[in-house]
Amino acid sequence: MNMTGDFDQGMTAGWSRLSATQQLTARGVAILFVCIVLAGVLGAARRTEQDAPMIFSGAMSLATLNFGDGKEAVAEVTDDLAEFEGRRARKLLEYSARFDVDVELAALIYDIALQERIDPEVGFRVVYAESRFNPRAISSAGAFGLAQVMPKTARIFDPDLAAEDLFDSEINLRIGFRYLRAMMDKYAGDLSLALLAYNRGPTRLQTLIDGGLDPRNGYASAVLEGYRPPSRVGAGANER
Repeated sequence: MNMTGDFDQGMTAGWSRLSATQQLTARGVAILFVCIVLAGVLGAARRTEQDAPMIFSGAMSLATLNFGDGKEAVAEVTDDLAEFEGRRARKLLEYSARFDVDVELAALIYDIALQERIDPEVGFRVVYAESRFNPRAISSAGAFGLAQVMPKTARIFDPDLAAEDLFDSEINLRIGFRYLRAMMDKYAGDLSLALLAYNRGPTRLQTLIDGGLDPRNGYASAVLEGYRPPSRVGAGANER
């Protein structure tokens, strides 16, 4: 029996069952734990240097490595985590109230959007436009779930995915946001074009553009109405 392989598989399966929010929290705890351990090691090393100076004479002193005070490092990381969680909590409450969804769903949308490099504001707007936050929504074209993902599109990212898997909110959002990110990369960050490709399909969009036709159908304008990109994104995309 391969105990190591069985253990690794079990750990991987257990991790995959955690929600995006739980995974993010677990990572934060792990980072904090590592910092505490590192602070202890550095403190012990510094005490050893003080108690046995002869050992370090003629060699680089650990103090010259400028690790800084271990307690200060832990405090800084703790403060950063607290600031992040506080900011996240405020945003979740804001999105939950504004879009009238429960906090758990708001957390799922928010976390997965960040993980897939999508502005959460855009993520919420897309889900609202696509399904009104109904995880069981099915369109007349055959799109499923919160982000209205087509099964053939989903299989680009996971060939073994069944259509009914798209009713799983986490799977649906991850594939939907990953697809939107791919469209943003394809159109050099032009969010309006990316949204049109998301809605109409990139092939149809390109056919319209190549034919000299106006591809706008009101979708991107509706999603982006009143939207102000984060300052780090730069200038806003043209409305289409």
